Amino acid sequence: MRNFSSYGPIDRELHYYVPRQQLIDDAFQQLLGKNPEKGGHYITVWAPRQTGKTWIMQEVLSTIEQGIQFDVVFLSLQFLYEENDVDIVAQLFARELIKKLNLENLSIDSSKDFHRLFERETLMKPLILILDEFDALEPKVIARLVAVFRLR
Repeated sequence: MRNFSSYGPIDRELHYYVPRQQLIDDAFQQLLGKNPEKGGHYITVWAPRQTGKTWIMQEVLSTIEQGIQFDVVFLSLQFLYEENDVDIVAQLFARELIKKLNLENLSIDSSKDFHRLFERETLMKPLILILDEFDALEPKVIARLVAVFRLR
């Protein structure tokens, strides 16, 4: 029997929900762009807490994972929200990403090495990286990470 859930991403089998297929399709299209071969797109999903942002992006991720063209990683950064040392954040972020992408031969020891994660020589396929709670990071940490993303 289904029930109502008011916290966290919903489970379609356990919870009542309103289908949001058009919103999922729109987010998918914005993320990939009109011509995915020409490079990535940055999108920001912003809304008040508990309005379904994480669920929508998990649904988009699920749609993308059905293909083989991209590596897709969903990473929650909530565990880093109190950390203000850029090098520590870069190391922990990198460790999680390395684990999810099975890149055992790569080591990131500082924020100066962080860019190596996103080099063509490192990645086997284009990467779609979905970062949950990114805006909870310290502003100087966000600035350093975004600078790396913009280079790619």
